[in-house]
Amino acid sequence: MNDSRAQAGEAEISGKDEGAARRSPEPPPDADKQAPPAAPREAPALRAGGWMVPAYAGALLLLFLGERVVPTIEWARYGLSGLGVATLILVTALRFATALRETGERRAVERALAILSALGVVAVAAYFSTTDAGRALLGVAKAAPDVRARVESATTVGWIALLVIATVPLFFGEAALAPMRRAERIEGRRVRAATLSGVTLAFAAVYSALFVYGASQLDLKADFSYYRTARPGDSTKRVAESLTEPLKITAFFPQLNEVGAEVEGYLREVQAASPQITVEMHDRLLVPALAKEAKVTQDGVIVLSRDTSRETLIVGSDIKTAGAKLKSLDADFQKALLKVVRSRRIAYLTVGHGEMNEAAGAAAADGRTARNLRKLLESQNYLVKDLGLAQGLGSEIPADAYVVVVLGPQKAFLPEEVAALKKYADGGGHLLLALDPDAKVDLDPLAGVVGLTWKPEILLNDRVYVRRRYNESDQAMLVTTRYSSHASVSTLSRHAQQAPTIFPGASSLDKQGGGDLKIDFVVRSLGETFADVDGNFKFDAQSEKRSAYNLAAAVSKELAPAEEGKEKKELRAFVVADADVFSDPAFRNEPNIVLALDAFRWLGGEESFAGEITTNEDVRIEHTKEKDQVWFWATILVAPAMVLGLGLFITRRGRRASGRRS
Repeated sequence: MNDSRAQAGEAEISGKDEGAARRSPEPPPDADKQAPPAAPREAPALRAGGWMVPAYAGALLLLFLGERVVPTIEWARYGLSGLGVATLILVTALRFATALRETGERRAVERALAILSALGVVAVAAYFSTTDAGRALLGVAKAAPDVRARVESATTVGWIALLVIATVPLFFGEAALAPMRRAERIEGRRVRAATLSGVTLAFAAVYSALFVYGASQLDLKADFSYYRTARPGDSTKRVAESLTEPLKITAFFPQLNEVGAEVEGYLREVQAASPQITVEMHDRLLVPALAKEAKVTQDGVIVLSRDTSRETLIVGSDIKTAGAKLKSLDADFQKALLKVVRSRRIAYLTVGHGEMNEAAGAAAADGRTARNLRKLLESQNYLVKDLGLAQGLGSEIPADAYVVVVLGPQKAFLPEEVAALKKYADGGGHLLLALDPDAKVDLDPLAGVVGLTWKPEILLNDRVYVRRRYNESDQAMLVTTRYSSHASVSTLSRHAQQAPTIFPGASSLDKQGGGDLKIDFVVRSLGETFADVDGNFKFDAQSEKRSAYNLAAAVSKELAPAEEGKEKKELRAFVVADADVFSDPAFRNEPNIVLALDAFRWLGGEESFAGEITTNEDVRIEHTKEKDQVWFWATILVAPAMVLGLGLFITRRGRRASGRRS
């Protein structure tokens, strides 16, 4: 028994030895010698594309050198350009061949890159159509000049856009593919993402370039700098156009001066408005004789001279101190220009009846003043004087009065004063009457001087008005854009929807029966307006009606035709049923300034000067208590709440999306 177990154990051991021998064959006799290293597994052939990007870029560089660097050397141009085109075509053909040889994702990637490469060849072909040979071959050279210009512009924009759209994604895709060229498999998604990024960037660049190109074709200029210069307004250009004799404008600024460059640009635009104007720019130190003749002793001075008339406008040469002058240059220049163009006129403002021009105390504190109107008259070369009983208002208006202004009297005029105004009007005088319903006195005799009737009931509009006191009285702050085509409101009429005027408490006007006066109601209220007869600030359908009421009238009557050396003798009157339309607070609204300016120009027979005066002066920003509260809560509470809500919405949306994916 023991012998059989031993035999079995020996058999098992021998079996194991035989298996081990089979698994571990004996080494050959020369095993002790060092075996040569195993040859590495053959890597995939270097696929096309690694060298094609430099070749493609080099071909484009050759084209640039041939067409832009040496275009006048025929042999160099044709040699470089021909080699560049041949290289582009060869590289593109090899790309398509590579795409046909590959399989799977690599084939799709190579095909996309080959298409981009072919698009670059198309861009070069489009460029060929802009050359002399291309234009002759396609017949563009024989086309009309305007057609040729349009075709050349379109093809130039086209080949540049195609080249950018082709090369940028091509280079992006190659950059993503380069690390994977030796790999068995590539990540096609990464290459596609890079290519699409290049496409997006290329289209963004093309769009930006086209936008800039299109903007450059528009004759528009926007200056957002702090020291921006006012451009010549329509009014200034029309004054220049009216010149019948030469006007010389001499500006004295140092060379390469920033303020001088701005002023020269303004003066050149004025010069373009009239052939009678000449503009000269000089350095005062280089032309001492000319500066002495013009009586200029400092830099930054503009001198306007016409015959024996001369006006000087000081701007300054330091941009830091001349900034304010540059902003109001158009208004200041027109003021000097009018002094040269015509003689100074006299405007009389009546006093002694609580007029707005002599307001004091509570009236002045409430803003019922007319300082800006006085400045406006002075800017139009008027000398402003007071006219009361001591100056002849009760007997006869002074003979040198070119226009008489009555601004919202709070007391009734004496019969003798009314008679003096009527005599002045009938003799061909010029009147501006501003009748205010707040006076609580009868101002109808003043309106009757020029054939009008005045209705003292205050006008309200409960639908369109301006908020001031935030109560029912604000309904009297009328807003209107209804203007006639009369010369006294020509500027407002041209820009009606963009130029609403404010009438802070107006009454209404109407015609008297009979008379031979020509009356035009030039400003009317909106159709929802009603006369508040009972003074309760509410519309009563039984006693009140909504209608368009007459707010301003232009009255004229020709008395004698114009003769040689004499102006036409004509009665002219501009009547407004609200004096506050010319007050300082109302002048914060620019259309109200335009209304007053055009009215005075029409009264002075200068309706051809009608237009806006441009100014870039800083406008004072005023905040009410209610506005401050709105801004406070909007910045402290509303804006942070909106940002927080948007963040929560995006976060919850992202979590839901990730939950659906999981």
